[in-house]
Amino acid sequence: MPDEFTADVTEIRASSKHLDDAVRGSETIGLRFDTTWAQTEGWWGEEGDDEFANQLGPQCRDEKEQVTKTVNDITGGFLALVGAVAQEAEHVQRPQIQALDNLETLSAESENRR
Repeated sequence: MPDEFTADVTEIRASSKHLDDAVRGSETIGLRFDTTWAQTEGWWGEEGDDEFANQLGPQCRDEKEQVTKTVNDITGGFLALVGAVAQEAEHVQRPQIQALDNLETLSAESENRR
């Protein structure tokens, strides 16, 4: 077990780039799905007198809603993770900044006493 804990804020922030890529990828998948759906909507026929269309139309719309919700949930999860990583970097950096500020204050006080 290590005797000390170290954290590199730069590395923590750099890791979020991959998460940003995942967010963009998820958003792109959603847009491509919507575009493809728009191009194929109604391929099952006109609902009304067409038994096949009457069965398949509602099923396809339900599945579209499920896919859209899933993609949105995945995107939301990635966004939450990006926020958590940013918060982690903040929690690591805040004590470092406070320590440096304290050292500067103590150094200035020491100089004033001379």
